[in-house]
Amino acid sequence: MNATVSEGVDIFGYLDYRAYCRDFYQWKKKTEDAFSFRAFAKKADVASSYLKHVIDGTRNLSSEMSIKFGHGMGLSAKEIDYFENLVRFNQAVSLEEKTLQFDRLRRKRARALKPIGLTEAISLLSHWYVLAIKELVVNFNTDDPKVIQRVLRKRLSEALIQKTIEDLQKMEWLFQKDGRWMSQASQIQFPDEVKSYLIRSYHRQMLDLAAGALDDELDEREYGAMMFTLPKAQLPALKERIKELEKDIISFVQDVGSRANDDDELKVYHLGIQCFSLQKSGSLVKESSDAN
Repeated sequence: MNATVSEGVDIFGYLDYRAYCRDFYQWKKKTEDAFSFRAFAKKADVASSYLKHVIDGTRNLSSEMSIKFGHGMGLSAKEIDYFENLVRFNQAVSLEEKTLQFDRLRRKRARALKPIGLTEAISLLSHWYVLAIKELVVNFNTDDPKVIQRVLRKRLSEALIQKTIEDLQKMEWLFQKDGRWMSQASQIQFPDEVKSYLIRSYHRQMLDLAAGALDDELDEREYGAMMFTLPKAQLPALKERIKELEKDIISFVQDVGSRANDDDELKVYHLGIQCFSLQKSGSLVKESSDAN
């Protein structure tokens, strides 16, 4: 059994390789009776106590050993690459090296999106509440429609909530493991076919919810806006800057989420970023050369 995004401990949710090694070991012990430090060492071709020393912080990992550990954990090539980068980040001494390695991690984490098919995308994006219910079932560790109904911003019928949960289970986006509700990777990559009608429909629904959230207390939401003039030719560059910001936020949320404990109050949030022209499409103001 591999420690992959869909099956076990998600390597892309970590910024501390020792914490990942610890959680990986604990997960394997729970799921495989025969697993031990010695069993890992045999698969990774390392000393029998190496993993324990790494978890305890008494041994570091070289680039070569990072790759061996990755193979011992059953990671994919992409996950091994991330793990090796994670080791470099944690063991970097200078601020420059840490900054360089963190930037690489951030980009790899943002690229580690779960690709899905068109049918799944339609199911997940057709209504605003589908993804919200998925997150709430995991956060509250319950599939009780009454509980989900009580905490959702907009009231939905228990029957609709129940059907949504059943649909998510059929798609294997929700499942139970060791007495807890779990979900597939929270960051997903939608196919190109949905980047028009479905995405627009989804954004319209979320903007409607955003308008209602204006009445929330200030400590429960954050709204900001700016207006500026920009050469039209620079819009692609601005869009890239916005995408980089989104990647930074994804990395921050993943990091905080990986360190959350059972005592932390978890809430589902939506962050939307809009950038659009306040002029009509193609409208330009040109001064006439013979104007008086």
